[in-house]
Amino acid sequence: MFLSSVRASSSRIPSLVNGSRMFSSTCRRMDKAPLRASAETPTPQDLLSKIGRNADTKLEGFNESWDKLNELWMRSVKLYSLGLSVKERRYLLWAFSRYSQGSTPSSFIKPPKPPKKFRGWGPKIQNGVRVRE
Repeated sequence: MFLSSVRASSSRIPSLVNGSRMFSSTCRRMDKAPLRASAETPTPQDLLSKIGRNADTKLEGFNESWDKLNELWMRSVKLYSLGLSVKERRYLLWAFSRYSQGSTPSSFIKPPKPPKKFRGWGPKIQNGVRVRE
């Protein structure tokens, strides 16, 4: 075989095997799959209510049709004008991406993090008790 004469670390292997270069000079564009109705979420209102964190009230103008919700998903710049915080925007975009990949909302919904019970300074305070001074 012709590959036995070429060393494993040789830079000529990709050109010999494929006959083409291994890298591309064009930028990679991530295509977003549109949001569609499923058995668990037949309407956009159901999807936003299952996502939780008051998404159905915060995105009230976009819960009428899948086209409006897809417009928000495809052009995520519109989330800035709604006055959502960074955490809310990131969570919504994450949930939309999981849903557009085919996952059901019941499989990926996470409750929000509870607030911290103790404001600590590292090892000074442990379980609410001051250890060092």
